Order: sequence, then C-alpha cells, then structure tokens
Amino acid sequence: MKQTKTRLYFAATLAVGLLLYAGTMPYPMVFDDEIYLIRNPIFKEPEHFLSIFTDFAKVARMASQQGLDGDISTNFLMRPLTYLSFHINHRLGGLDPRGYRMVNITIHLLNAALVGRLVQMLLERMRESLRIDARGIGTISGLSGLVFLVHPLQLESVVYVIQRATSLCTLFYLLGVVCHFRANQRGGRLWRAASVLAGLAAMLCKESGATLPVVALLLDWWACGARTFAGLKAAAWRARFLCVLLPLVPLLLTLVSSAQTGEVAGKSLLTIAHGGNDASHALHYALTQPWVWWRYLALFLWPFPQNADPEIPMVLAATDPRFWAAAAGLCLLFCLPAALHRLPAQRMLSDILAVGLAWFALTIAPDSTLVPLPDAMAEHRTYLPSVGLCMASGFVLWRASERWTLGWMGSALCLPLLFSAAYKRREAWASVEAFWSDVCSKSPGKPRPWINLGAAHYDAGRLREAEEAFLRSIQAAPTVPAIANLAAVYLAMNNPSKAHETAKSGLPLRPSGYDASLLGQLAYASVRLRLWEDAVWAHSELLKLQPSSLPFRMHLAGCYLQMGNASSAVDVLRAGLTAHPGSSELRRMLAEAERIAGGSFKLRLGN
Repeated sequence: MKQTKTRLYFAATLAVGLLLYAGTMPYPMVFDDEIYLIRNPIFKEPEHFLSIFTDFAKVARMASQQGLDGDISTNFLMRPLTYLSFHINHRLGGLDPRGYRMVNITIHLLNAALVGRLVQMLLERMRESLRIDARGIGTISGLSGLVFLVHPLQLESVVYVIQRATSLCTLFYLLGVVCHFRANQRGGRLWRAASVLAGLAAMLCKESGATLPVVALLLDWWACGARTFAGLKAAAWRARFLCVLLPLVPLLLTLVSSAQTGEVAGKSLLTIAHGGNDASHALHYALTQPWVWWRYLALFLWPFPQNADPEIPMVLAATDPRFWAAAAGLCLLFCLPAALHRLPAQRMLSDILAVGLAWFALTIAPDSTLVPLPDAMAEHRTYLPSVGLCMASGFVLWRASERWTLGWMGSALCLPLLFSAAYKRREAWASVEAFWSDVCSKSPGKPRPWINLGAAHYDAGRLREAEEAFLRSIQAAPTVPAIANLAAVYLAMNNPSKAHETAKSGLPLRPSGYDASLLGQLAYASVRLRLWEDAVWAHSELLKLQPSSLPFRMHLAGCYLQMGNASSAVDVLRAGLTAHPGSSELRRMLAEAERIAGGSFKLRLGN
C-alpha cells in the first residue's frame, strides 16, 4: 500500500509539473542567457574544461581578452559542473532553448520529489518528539513537495535557462542531505561517499552549495532528539567528511581572484562578483539585505507582483531606519519558534518552524549577506531556501485540514491557486519583448530593463519604440550601453549625424564593459560622415581593446588611406602580420598601401 501511494505521488508530481512547465520549452532565451550562453564561447569548446586543470589563469582571463564581460570567466570557473551540462546541451542541439529547458524541467521535477523525501526523513527522525503518525508524515511530505513544485517563485529557476546553476545545485544539495541522513540511519561507506560526492557537485554547480555541510550537521543534531552539546559533537563527527568540503568555495574564489587581478586582497574578493571597483558596495549590499529577506518571505506567502529585475533602493547608511526595522523584525521572527515552544500545544509547530526558518536563513546567506552581488534581489535566489518554507507550509496545510472544519477547504484550494499563479506568470517569459515590457512596467526607474526592451524592439524592427526605450534608460541613468544602442538606432534610421553626436556624448562615461560597442558606433558614424580624424581615433581605441582584431586593423588602415596618410596605414598593417601572418586579405591591402606610399617595404612575417 505504501509503495502504491509513493508511485501515485510521483505520478501526480510528474503530471502537474509537465502541465505547468512543458509549454515553456520553446520560449526564447532572455536576459543573462544571452551573455552567459548565446555570446559565450568558453563553454562551447571541450578543451576549455580541460584547461581548468592545465592553465587555470588562461581561462580566468579568457573572457576579458576577447572583449567580453570578465564575469563570464568567473562564472565558468566557479560553476564548472553547470557549464558542463550546458556544453552537453550545446553539443546535442546547439542553442535551441527546448533542449535546455527540457533538462531544467527534469531537474525541477526531481527536486520536488527530493523535497518530499527529505521532509519525510526529517519527520520520521522527529516523530517521537512531534508525536505524529505515519499518515501525517506522508501527507506533510507530499504537500511540501507539491508546494515546491508549483510555487510561482520557482518559475524563474526553471524557465530562465542560465539559472540551471541554482536548480542543479539544489538537486545535488538535497541529494547530499538525503544521503547523509541515510548513512546515519543505516551506516555504510557507500551512502557516506554519495553524500560527499553530492556535496562536492553542489559546490561546483553554484556557490550556494557551500552551506551544505553546516545545514546537514545542524539538521542531524536537531532532528536526532539529543539537542545537547554531546548530541552536537556526535552530529559533527557524523558530518566530518562533509565538513572537509567547507574550504572549497572560498579557495576557488581566491584562485579566480588571484588569476584575474594578481592579488588576493579582501577588496578584490568582494568586488569580483559584482565586477565593480567600489568596495563600499559590500556595506550597502549587507545593509539592504534584511529588507530584501522580508521581500522574499512576503513573495513566498503572496507571490504578487513578481519581477525578474526588481528595482531595489539600496540602504546606504547604518542609520537608515529601514535597516533597523527589517533587522529587528527578522530577530523577532527567528525568536518566534522559541516563544511557541513554551506553549505545550504549539511545540510541534515550533519545531517545524525552527527547521524551516533555519534552512531558509542558512541557504540564502551566501547570496544575501556580506558577499555583494550586482543585484540586491533576484527571485531565483529563493529556490533552495524555499525548501524550508515549503516544509513549514506543508505542515500548516496538514494541520489546518486536521484541526478545523473548513481547514481542508483552504488546504485543497492552496495548491490550485499557486498553480494558477505560476501558469499565469509564464506569459511574461513567452517572448523577449513581453519579458522586458513586464519588467519595465514594474521597475520604471531602473535603466537596464529599458536598455533590454529597446534591444528587443530593435531586433523586431520597431526603431521608434527602440529609440524611446533607450531614451528612457538614459533619462533614468546615462550608461554606455544605452548610449551605444541609441547610436545604433540612429544609424539604422539613416541619421549618422545624430548617431555621431550621441556616441560622442557617451565617451566621458568610459571605461565600461561596453566600450567596444560605443566606439564601434562612433567609428561607423564617422566613416559615414567622412570625419576621418574621428574615425581614426575610434578605430585606434578599438584596436587597443582588441589588438588581435583583423577587421578593426584593416578599417583603421583604410581610414588612414582616405586621409592620404599611406605610411601610417602601412605601419598599422605591418603590425598585424604577427597576429595574422596567413591573411591574404591583409597582405593584399598592405601591398596596395605600399604602392600608394611609393616606398619599398620588406615583409618579415612573424616580426
């Protein structure tokens, strides 16, 4: 009978999950999918994975040397297992989003099943203290898994392809904890080895996996019943092999920072994730997080409105009342289980709530405390932490149905309502324009969504709408990418004068990760206007950014020839022979430049 119920639960999980997510498979890749997958050459070549072991520093600098965001290399090195899964997807189906999402959906279904299994194991170990029968344990664990499966907050970690890092880390995280409990119950080296390997895999999928040893240890101590110092020591001994993994993520972060910056200072470690040079961002980020935690908890209880790129005002000083109000509220919330424990009738709720809140706090800490990330808040960061909240929700739904006459109606309605909200939320991901239109309507004062909406309009051929979006972005905050894209729109409108003026207005905002785009628009507009001095300067700056670029070098030489400066053109072309000795196009252009210059130049390839 027990096996039949288990099979029915898995069948229901599969059916509900496919009904909710199968329709999202053809949705386009959006947002960071474009940066870290579509335009990322590193994960597409198998030799780059081998280079992690043979030439770590080369891989760490590979993205920046190719004119890409340096965080692409950082992500690849910190999350190699996730990118290996992306590599397999790419080998099998290129950049077709259906294959990537099929894997993401499968991972989510497995995670929902593992959540139910983990909750069941925890409750079975706490059964004596909770005084709960097998039927209650089965109901709570099943409800917990289903809440995890259909909650709208999980959608971003499934539909947003690059966030496989989050869901895959969660898969191995849950496996690690489940195998650890299994090893404690039955002993055996295989289960213990499986827990360690799963923990290692979780850490190599995403940095959030670093907390697994601590969470497994504390859950073991709390659930075993002996909540004493001796019980804690025994739990620590059982988790000793997992604890060996604790230094892995900090060590990997240090290696990446050292390879990219040549130093291992605290400032470089703090700024490596957000890519800036402002170390004060770490303080502002930490002061903002208590309030963000409340936003996460509120969205779990009432997931409206959801926003893939929320506009979060940063807390800039410790005297800000938002910080103290949020921090005090969190202290009261985490003291609530202790207060409930004093009431005999609420001790069961107290224990469940303590486990749920502890899981939430410990697993969200890597993303939402002292290590600053570029964005103060992102919905996918709640994916792993929500496991504890789903456990508490499953308990509350079960208890409501058991204790109150109409409680079963509320419990029965909860899951369909969550499913409906998640199903409705899918619409925002159906197209790139729909995605960014949704974000802009909810974060109108943030420049990045307007940039991306403008790019989506541009790709669709709606130039006037693209111009308006880029102007809205510049109005919110002038940035190099917004100005570069606006210049591209004016070029597409056949207005090179406006493009030239716009591109030049962005030059004082350098340096940025988008200087090449800005300079490229300026160079093209200058050529269209026959402003050869500006064209030479822009191409020279581009060549400084990408010295090995053959097109930039030849365009620069062409500009010199248009100015009547054939000798400079020859110098530029000869300098390119070292990097491109076999380019027949380069050699033909060099011969023409030599003829115009009227000199005789001996080609010495390789010098």
